[in-house]
Amino acid sequence: MFQLFKKRNFSDYISDTFTFFKVTGKHFFKNYFIINGTLLIMLMVLSYFVFKVYFEMIFANIGSSAPNFLEDYFNNNIGLIIGVFLVFFLLIMFISLINYAFPVIYMNLYDRKKGSDFETKEIIAELKSKFGKIVVFFLVIFLLSITAGLIIMGLIIALMFVLIGFVLAIIFIPAILALVQLSFYEYMNSEIGVFDALGKGFEKLKQNFWPIVGSTVVMYFIIQIVVSIFSLVPYIIGIASMFTSLDNGNSQEETLSFVSIMMVLFMCLTLLFSYILNNLLVVNNGIIYYSLREQNENRNTINDIDLIGTDSE
Repeated sequence: MFQLFKKRNFSDYISDTFTFFKVTGKHFFKNYFIINGTLLIMLMVLSYFVFKVYFEMIFANIGSSAPNFLEDYFNNNIGLIIGVFLVFFLLIMFISLINYAFPVIYMNLYDRKKGSDFETKEIIAELKSKFGKIVVFFLVIFLLSITAGLIIMGLIIALMFVLIGFVLAIIFIPAILALVQLSFYEYMNSEIGVFDALGKGFEKLKQNFWPIVGSTVVMYFIIQIVVSIFSLVPYIIGIASMFTSLDNGNSQEETLSFVSIMMVLFMCLTLLFSYILNNLLVVNNGIIYYSLREQNENRNTINDIDLIGTDSE
C-alpha cells in the first residue's frame, strides 16, 4: 500500500508521484478509462471534425482567389459554426471537470479505504454527490481569473519589457496552479467554502513554497515533453510529406489535404494526451497536499502511538 500521509521534501514530491502510479497505476487508470473513456472518445470525434473544418478552411483560403473567402464561409455557416462550437465548449468543460476531479476523489477514497479496495461505482457515486461542489469551485476560479488574474497577468506582461516579468511568470504561473490544486483538495476533502479552501491552500503553499513550485514546474515540463513526443509524429510526417509531394509533382490540393489531416491528428493527439497526463500534475499536488497535512497533523505519529497501546494490550 502506498503511504499518502508522509513527510516529504522536493525530490520526494516527484519520486513519490511516480511511485504512487507504480503501486496503484493499474487500478487507477482502469477506473479512469471506465469513467472518462467514452467522454474522451466523444471529445476526439468532435475535435476531429472541428479541427478538420478549421484546417480545410485555412488551406482552402490559401488556394482561393476570393478575397473574402473566410468572411463568406462564416456568413453562410454561422448557425452551424455557433452550434458546433457551443457543443464542443460544453463537452470540454464537462470532461475537464470530471478529469480534474477524478484523481482528487481517487486519492480521498484510497485514504479512507486504506488502499485500492474500492470499485468504479464508488468513484462515480462520489463524483455525482460532489459534482455541484466541483462546478461551484471552478466557477469561482473562473470569475477570479478574469478579474484579479487578468490584472496580475497584465502587470507581469508589462514587466517583461524589463526582463523581470519572465522570472515572475516562471514563478507565478506554477504557484497559481499549485494554489488552485491544493485549494481544490482542501475543498473536496472537507466541508468548507471555496474562499476558505483558497485560504487554506494559500497557507499550505506558503508552508513549503519553493519545493512546491519547483515540483509543479518539473511535472509540467515532463508532461509537455511526453505530449510533444507522441503528438509531434503526425505533424512531422505532414510537414515532410508536403515537401516530398511537391517535389514529386503532386497537386497542391492533394498535398494540402494530406497536411491538413496530419495537423488534425496532431491537435487531437495533443488534446488527448494532455487530458490523460494531467493526472500526473494533479496527483503530484495530491502528494504535496497529504505531505503537508502530515507535517501539520502528525497522523502517522499518532497512529504509531495508538498501535503501541494496542500491542501492549
